[in-house]
Amino acid sequence: MSSPALSRRRLMFAGAGVAAAAAAPLAAAGAAQAAAAPVNPANIPDGAPLIGVDHGSTRWAGSIVNRDTSTTLQGIAFDSVNGHLYTLQIAGASQVAYLRSGSQVAVTATIDGDQHAASGDLCLTKHDLSGAVLGHMYLLGFGHGVSLGIEPATAVTPAYVWTEASAATSGYGREIVRFPFADQTLLWTSHPDVRRLASPDAAATAMTPYVDAANGILLLRYALAGEHWFAAYDLTAARTAATDGTALPAPLARIQQPFLPKADANGAPTQTAATFQGFASHGRYVYLLDGDARTGDPSKPLAGLDKWTVHTTSMDLNGVQNDPATGYIRRTHSEADAGANPREPEGMAVYTGPEGLRLCFGITNNSASGTRQFDLYYKV
Repeated sequence: MSSPALSRRRLMFAGAGVAAAAAAPLAAAGAAQAAAAPVNPANIPDGAPLIGVDHGSTRWAGSIVNRDTSTTLQGIAFDSVNGHLYTLQIAGASQVAYLRSGSQVAVTATIDGDQHAASGDLCLTKHDLSGAVLGHMYLLGFGHGVSLGIEPATAVTPAYVWTEASAATSGYGREIVRFPFADQTLLWTSHPDVRRLASPDAAATAMTPYVDAANGILLLRYALAGEHWFAAYDLTAARTAATDGTALPAPLARIQQPFLPKADANGAPTQTAATFQGFASHGRYVYLLDGDARTGDPSKPLAGLDKWTVHTTSMDLNGVQNDPATGYIRRTHSEADAGANPREPEGMAVYTGPEGLRLCFGITNNSASGTRQFDLYYKV
């Protein structure tokens, strides 16, 4: 599959108080580019409701601390069946001694504390829904941890984790893998428990997964020819492909991610790309999170760039080249956790358990002593 370099296109903006971010159609790609663009199969079944990204945000849990307290949150996912929250973060320098101890020494002896990000070394933490830590794993050489997927544990099987793996020197994964969660263990990418999924495209890079367990979908995000794409697959078929080492099934949907712009101090979109921070899906809809840490005093109200930096976006995986005339797209800024510091948005996931359907995202809010922690928010 090849990807043309499509022109930057503006999103439809909406949300309370976002007067400057008015609705705007996405610019159409050139005729030659459109002819070369992959056709979206658009076969994700209807039925799952759309969550309004413009709805208000509610704090679910605060001051959540991961296994490693020296680095910040990257990605989140739920085992909604069993009431567990999983988080990914880059392994911190404080963990070098642990990673070099015991049986780990053979594969970690050359790792320095400041090399974890470039090497793609991750810490995976399992929490209950209040944020208490229940277990952890370390993943060496996997990636950056922007997103992950969880297949819920059953009475006879552990939860299975989908992540990126085989990080390049940039620290971002070049393939997708699946493995069982096993508390207090360390995996490296060549470990026999790590099963690989065939690439959606031979030229794809910076791959990250998300598992929509409620609807049986594996969603992949990847970079290709300077653009980002989403491809959705039947989860059962993808699991078989990873287990058996066979080819990927045909995608249920495949669509290019729209350009996500930073906003200026008045909330108007600019031509600068926003900092991507996570994604999640439920049925045919995918939700995106972007934004940066605040620059102003956390004791004062959000203003200027800090007020407009965090955005959530929804789009239809069954849409046509993200054209709002044929696929739903909505984008709005969020002022959730206005007093948090550094208030960087990190990680997005959909929860489908007894509390009801929730679109969740993390906001970093470190302690006064510098412990890295986050608050969990949701929209319904």
